[in-house]
Amino acid sequence: MAYKRLTEFLDRLETAGELIRVQTPVSAELEITEITDRISKQPPDRNKALLFEQVEGSAFPLVINLFGGPRRMAWALGVEDLDELNQRLGRLIDLKLPKGMNAIIARAGEMLGALRSVGLGPSVTKKAPVQDVVIAENTDVNILPILKCWPDDGGRYITMTAVITREPGSGTRNVGMYRVQVYDGQTLGLHWQRHKGGREHQDAGREQQQQKIPVAIVLGGDPAAMWCASAPLPPGIDEYLLAGWLRGRPVEFVKCITQDLEVPADAEIVIEGWFDPNEHRMEGPFGDHTGFYTPPDLFPVMHVTAITHRADAIYPTTIVGKPPMEDVWMGKATERLFLPLMKLFMGEVADVNMPPEGVFHNLVIVSIKKRYPGHAQKVMYGLWGLGLMMLSKAIIVVDQDVPVQDVAAVAARVLETVDWRRDVTIVDGAVDQLDHSAILDSYGGKIGVDATRKPDRAPYLPNAPVEPARIAAALGGDNWHIWNNAVLIAGVDSANGAKRDILAALWQAAPGYNIVLLDHTADARNLSDVAWRALGNVDWRRDVVIPGGPVNPYPQGDQPRSPIGIDATSKNAADGHPRGWPQEVAMSPEVATRVSERWGEYGIE
Repeated sequence: MAYKRLTEFLDRLETAGELIRVQTPVSAELEITEITDRISKQPPDRNKALLFEQVEGSAFPLVINLFGGPRRMAWALGVEDLDELNQRLGRLIDLKLPKGMNAIIARAGEMLGALRSVGLGPSVTKKAPVQDVVIAENTDVNILPILKCWPDDGGRYITMTAVITREPGSGTRNVGMYRVQVYDGQTLGLHWQRHKGGREHQDAGREQQQQKIPVAIVLGGDPAAMWCASAPLPPGIDEYLLAGWLRGRPVEFVKCITQDLEVPADAEIVIEGWFDPNEHRMEGPFGDHTGFYTPPDLFPVMHVTAITHRADAIYPTTIVGKPPMEDVWMGKATERLFLPLMKLFMGEVADVNMPPEGVFHNLVIVSIKKRYPGHAQKVMYGLWGLGLMMLSKAIIVVDQDVPVQDVAAVAARVLETVDWRRDVTIVDGAVDQLDHSAILDSYGGKIGVDATRKPDRAPYLPNAPVEPARIAAALGGDNWHIWNNAVLIAGVDSANGAKRDILAALWQAAPGYNIVLLDHTADARNLSDVAWRALGNVDWRRDVVIPGGPVNPYPQGDQPRSPIGIDATSKNAADGHPRGWPQEVAMSPEVATRVSERWGEYGIE
């Protein structure tokens, strides 16, 4: 289903009870973030999109959390359930020859429909609603209700973007969802990481000595086109072709007013401009989807040449931070849609899950139809070589009978089957540029865990009871928790620098237990928080201890299983981490208190 404009999608959400209108005046500085963060973390039946009709200092209404639930995300992409994406694309790329005339005709119909939806070429109109209002002189992006998302952000940020560039030389279009910092009304910071298409265009412009590269920031429009800016497509594949397939008809474009680019005609707002690939300015810090502040760094500067918008435009935005938030469901759509492509290259793959605690790139759980020893390792290396899956920091492989969307079931299978000396593959390679725990920028240790069944292993036996007094003595406190009679989660003072000694002492008090060390301020009983910290705060080369000495990779018969120790505390130079450690994202107490006091005014139950 293609929505002609964003308000059509909002009408559907409101009719279905998925949208709340907030008519009370609110501030774009932190207040909207705190309201939305609380709603984002509610169960699906209470997690709603929010339309703020009066934002202080701006005439534009603001909508947020559009894709923040499974129903809304599915509807945005033209399906009732996200698994339909998997089924639709799976049918389209099925390379087996259809059997029977009816199957051949049905298959031909699907292929023809796909071709029609992407179009034979770009459809460009001369007049578009997004250019109802054109501001080409005295431009000032501050007319928009741009958020300051978190207290220690470096400024205000445009977040729900589709940033359009064309590669100098080839003219290939890239569309990316990159955050944009506002320096002033005419200059913006373009934050694209080194693994993204925008960065490739920047590098190409520098090589060709092009000083002014056109760029357009598109806000709003058909929700499928909005989401496609976040899709990790292979280089050279136009994101708007994917949007056309999802919509069932091609995206219509209009030429920019001041730049040689085309933008979706049905968008709400477009900011036009250019950047010089050799001009950089410090961007950040920014409270990011990892749950930590990304530190300041140098990124290109965009010079604004025009702003165009609908006469009744709505400003769409999003916030990111400690999961779960809206981006969880955007990532889940990516996971479901790209599963058939994984299966195309690795037919043994049954299903995949990227849980919220892994913030997309920190954990991938995959189930396979295992046929031979080493099959799990084959899949790990295959995923690490598949596009942006190369950034996956941890991969867990289970048998196909394990429901990977059930994280508790996966954890139970890991504890049942894994010997941490024999079933772990640790490699070094590319990690996400936002990974603060990696020893080097964008490069660090990654782990693959073979949690498939091994016929030569005896069944796992529960560990013996622990000695609480000795655990408390080793930790110097009582912030610890035993989970599933197999994992000891313990809070420690990371400043003492003797974490390996603490692990050794804990193994004396709790022999055979897997141990996760957290900062003493963390809650050892909040398992979701524990998982988020264990996945985000670890370089898997540096921060893992597996006791028991070297392993015989070809053992004769069953051997005692070895546990694992994971140091998920904050790091410093004494821990072998020279890059500094970021601050966790959190709202200021003053804003949180003010929102609590005003909650009754917002009209949100």
